[in-house]
Amino acid sequence: MENVDLVNALLKQLDAQNDAYQETFRQVHDVLVQQIEARIPAAASVPITPSLPPQSPRQSVSGNTDRANRARKIPSGLATLTTSSESKRTGDDSDAEDDESLYVSSTLKPELYTEDSLRTHLQLYKWNPYGAKILETVIDNPARLLQTPLVTRRRGPLDDRSHLGHYQVFDVGLDGAPVLLDLTHIEHESSKAHAIWRAISELNQPPKERLAVGRITILREPGPVLFGAVHHTLSKHLDVDELFRHLLESEGSSANVHRAFDEDVRKQKSFVFNFEYFTIIGKGCKPMKWQLADQQEERSASHITITRCSSVVALVLDGEAVKKVKNPSRQATNSHGFAYDPWAPWQVLNLQCYPDWHASLDVHDSTRHYVNGPEAFLTSILGELRDAQKRLELVHQSIAKLIMPPLEFMFDSAMRDKLLFEDERFTYSRRYFWGYQTLGMMNDSIRSIIDAVEDTFTEQVWAGTHTTLWPLLEQDSPRNVFFKKRMASLRVKFEKAIKNLRKQIDDNDGRRREIRGLRE
Repeated sequence: MENVDLVNALLKQLDAQNDAYQETFRQVHDVLVQQIEARIPAAASVPITPSLPPQSPRQSVSGNTDRANRARKIPSGLATLTTSSESKRTGDDSDAEDDESLYVSSTLKPELYTEDSLRTHLQLYKWNPYGAKILETVIDNPARLLQTPLVTRRRGPLDDRSHLGHYQVFDVGLDGAPVLLDLTHIEHESSKAHAIWRAISELNQPPKERLAVGRITILREPGPVLFGAVHHTLSKHLDVDELFRHLLESEGSSANVHRAFDEDVRKQKSFVFNFEYFTIIGKGCKPMKWQLADQQEERSASHITITRCSSVVALVLDGEAVKKVKNPSRQATNSHGFAYDPWAPWQVLNLQCYPDWHASLDVHDSTRHYVNGPEAFLTSILGELRDAQKRLELVHQSIAKLIMPPLEFMFDSAMRDKLLFEDERFTYSRRYFWGYQTLGMMNDSIRSIIDAVEDTFTEQVWAGTHTTLWPLLEQDSPRNVFFKKRMASLRVKFEKAIKNLRKQIDDNDGRRREIRGLRE
C-alpha cells in the first residue's frame, strides 16, 4: 500500500512539473517570436516563427476546434497511469475525474491591454473616493502619469514598495488544472511590477494553445499603479470600485453574492467575499497609507505593532443567463433577475492587503483540478479562512506574552511588587486595558467572518438547489452529480475551518478572563 501511495505521489508531482515545463516552453516560444518579428522589415509579407520540436505537445494547429482540442493534455503512458493516481486530485479517486466533459468546456475570450490604455484609463476614469484614496499617489500626480514606462522597470527597492508585493496568476485549462504563469525571467530583467502587469494585461493571446477556461489572479500588497491595472483590466467584468470600497471601509467581513436582481449586469454575474480582521505587522512590512495601523513612533521591546487588514475574493462567470428568476421583494425596482451558468468561463480575483509574511502560497497549484469557477472561488475563500485563523492566533499569543507574568515571577519578589503596585506610567493597567479590548474586537471580527460564511453557504447552496446562487438545473446529470460530490468535500473543510475560528473565540474569551483576574 505504501508503494502505491508513493507511486501516486510521484506521478502527481511529475504531472505538475510537466504542466510547468510546457507553460515555460510556450513562454520561451513567445519570446523567440517577438525577437524574430522585431528583426523583420515592416514590408515582409510572410511572418516567420521559430519551429517547434516535433515531440512538443504544443504543435501549431489551425482552426478554433483544433486549437481547443490541442489545449487538452495529450495522453502519454505516464498520463494514462495517472488516471488512478489522483491526477484530478481534489476529491475521491474515480475514473470519472479524468473525464473532461465534467469540467468547463468554453474558453475565456482573448483580451489584451497596453500601458497606453492603462495611462488613459487612469487619467480619464471618474474615480470614487475609495479608488481615489488607493491611487492617490498616481492619479493626483500628473508627472507620474506621464512617466514612460508607466509601470516601472526599475529593480530594487521602490517608493511604492511594489518590490515587496507578491503575485500568483494561474490559467486553468480544459482539464481543470491551474498552471502558474511563470514570469520570473521578466522580474530578473526588469521589475516585479512589470512582471505582474505582463501577467494580467493579456489573456488567451496567440500563439498560446493551452487556452484557459478560467483564471485565478492573486495579488498581495500591490502598489498603486497595479491597483489601477487591476481596475483597468477587470472593470468590464467586475465592479472593481466595489472591491476597493471593501478594502478600505471598516465594515466587517461580508458576502455579497445574492445580486441576481441588480441593475448592473456585472454584479449579477459576480460574487464577492471580503475579509476584515487584524494582524501583526511583519518585519520589514509597512501598512498602506489608507490602512488603520499602529502609528506609535516610540516603541518598547514589548510593543505589539498591530494593523487592520483586509482582502477580497471575487468570482465572475463570463457566460449567459440560464434562468430567469422572479423578484419576491414588494419594493423591488426589477420584477425579475437572472441566474448564471456555473459552468461558464470564469475568473477569480483575490486582492490581499496583509502587511505580513503569513499568506499561504499553496492554496492553488497544478495538482488541483477545478470543475468550474464556483469551486475555485470557494477554495480561495477556504484559504483565506485558514490564513485568518493563523494570523489571529499569532495576535492572541503576542497578547498573552505581553500580559501574563513571566516564569521569574515565582522567584523574584521585586517583580511581584512591580505587578502588585503600578509604576508612574501605569504600565500594566495600560497593557491589561489594551489586551482586553483588542481581544474583544478580534472576537467581533471573527464572528463576522463566521456569520458571513454560514449565512451565505447554506444547505441549498451546497446541494446546488439555490434559486440564484450557482443553480444546477439538471440535478442528476453526470457533471452536476460530480460537482455536488466536490462541494460535499469542500463543505467538510469549511466546517473544520469554522470550528477552528470558534475555538479561537473561546481562547480569546479565556484570555480575557485571565486579564480581568490580573487587573483585579
